[in-house]
Formats: sequence, C-alpha cells, structure tokens
Amino acid sequence: MPKESIQQFHEEFLKSEELKQKVRTITTYREMIKLGENYGYYFTEEDIAEANATYQDDQKVSLNNISINSDENSNQVYHYDFKCSDIANFDKIALEFEKLKIKPSTVDMNEFEKYFQNDDLNFTSISPSSLEFKSYYDDIIKSDMRKKALEPFPEYTKRSFHLINLDLHVEHQLYEDYFLSKFRIIQFLENLFDTEVKFSGSLWYPPNSYRLWHTNETQPGWRMYWIDFDAFESDKPEKSFFRYMNPQTKELVTLDEEPKIVRFFKVENNSDKLFWHCIANPTQFNRWSFGFLIPDNWMQKLLTRSEDNSKKVGNEWAYKN
Repeated sequence: MPKESIQQFHEEFLKSEELKQKVRTITTYREMIKLGENYGYYFTEEDIAEANATYQDDQKVSLNNISINSDENSNQVYHYDFKCSDIANFDKIALEFEKLKIKPSTVDMNEFEKYFQNDDLNFTSISPSSLEFKSYYDDIIKSDMRKKALEPFPEYTKRSFHLINLDLHVEHQLYEDYFLSKFRIIQFLENLFDTEVKFSGSLWYPPNSYRLWHTNETQPGWRMYWIDFDAFESDKPEKSFFRYMNPQTKELVTLDEEPKIVRFFKVENNSDKLFWHCIANPTQFNRWSFGFLIPDNWMQKLLTRSEDNSKKVGNEWAYKN
C-alpha cells in the first residue's frame, strides 16, 4: 500500500544518515519517488505531501528540509567567481562533476527548440528597475501559470525556463550513475564545509537557452554553482553570461562565462535586497550548471582549511565511496 510504503520510507529516513544525505542530493519529487523505488518503497507525490502534513518540520521527507542561516549584516559583495583549479581540494571532485554533464535521452530536442522565443531572450537585457520590465515580466508569469495548470508538460515549455532540469529526467539509462555522482559530491562538500549542503539545481543549457529574470527569494542564503561547457571558443561574439541587478545601485552586472568556473552569490528575501538575476547561453555549445545551498561561512572554510585538513577531507570522501 502506498500509504504504508511512504511511512516505512520515512522511518528509514529518520534512522539513516546516509538516506538523509541522499535526500539532500535530490531537487525534484520525481527523484524522491525514484529514490524510494531503489529502497523498495513505492509511493507518489501525493503520498509524500499527505505524509508530510502529519510530520513536524524537522522530520519531513522534504525537498526543503535543510535551513541555511543567512546573515543579514554580511558585507555587500554580491558575487565571487573562481576558476575550479584555483580552489583547493576541488580537483578531488572534478571527475564527478564531469559525470553530471549528461544529455538525457528523454529530452526531445526538436520539441525543445520549438519553444525558443527571441523576444524572451532579449528580455535578459531589460533591467528589473526599468519601467518596461513589469508588464513584460507579468505576461511571462501569467503564461507560465497557465502551463502549470496543464502539467505534466516538459519544463522548457515555460517561457521563463528555456533549458533542461536534469533532475526531472529519471527514466533513462544514465540516471543511476548520475545520481551516484551527485551523492558523492554532496558527501565531499559536506566534509569540506563541515555542515549540511543541499543541491539546489542541476541544469543543462543547450544552445540558445535561457533562464529569465528571477530572485530565488523563497530560499535565501549563499549559493554555489559549478559551471562548465562541452566546448568553448573565446573569440566568438556570442557569450554565455550570468547577469544580475545590483540591489543597491540597480546597475546591471554581466559576467561572461568560460569553462570550469565556480560562482558564489547570495540570495536575499527582503524586498529591497532581492537578487534579480538571469542566465543565457546564446552560443552553439552546451552549458551545464550545478547549484548548492551552502553556509554563510563558506569562504572562511575555504581560506582557512589547512593542508592537513584538506588531505583529511579528500581521504574521508574517498573512504565513503
């Protein structure tokens, strides 16, 4: 019975630190259902919602069961970009990130390309502080809401989200290895930061893809994204970019991208500090980005980690494999 199955899965979740860590690895209910099946439990998204309604917040088998504290008084630097090779210890996990750069066979690329709208791509150049922003943005949101009412539809049918959420594609032959690599990355990062870390998104940006303006205000705190491509030509005029509006000055800041970078930025939920941002890949190459909710002291952890501690992190992670 599905109700008994989700209850049994919940009981195992409460007892198993490994299972809790695996739940922090997933970002969609399709992944949660797949994880349950791998443990011999069969339930639906509705079963999860019904069961969680009876549990306390810290006991829920939830996609949002981790809270990352956000310090409102932290300094006003809005982003940091690093080359992966410049961050100590990240070489130990680079191969696992390479294994995440998949193109699921369940994605119909011909169908995906039909939903491209050049006007929407150009909207990434319009500042959220401008007079013309609100009416266009509201139109996009209304269009997305109509799509949501007709689900299940592929995620890329929404105007604001012309890209592929890899975690919505669990029925293909690459998924099990893909999930195992995600799990290993969570193990590594939780050892590195000495606290819980959660995946926030696993995204594939094919050529001419984009994520329109958004704030992520429902999950405030620091984010880390690992960004990479399948090929790259620096002399091309088209550039993949991350763009945000400085919450204080309202200036648009555009970060042209290159392979193998790690980006950190902070999301706020105060209305006067919202971190409006968008992403576009107008190139002929494929872009992937993998996001995480990380603690506020992430930089201190990276900067003060001693060589001995670094070796310990690498050894502990390797041992858990």
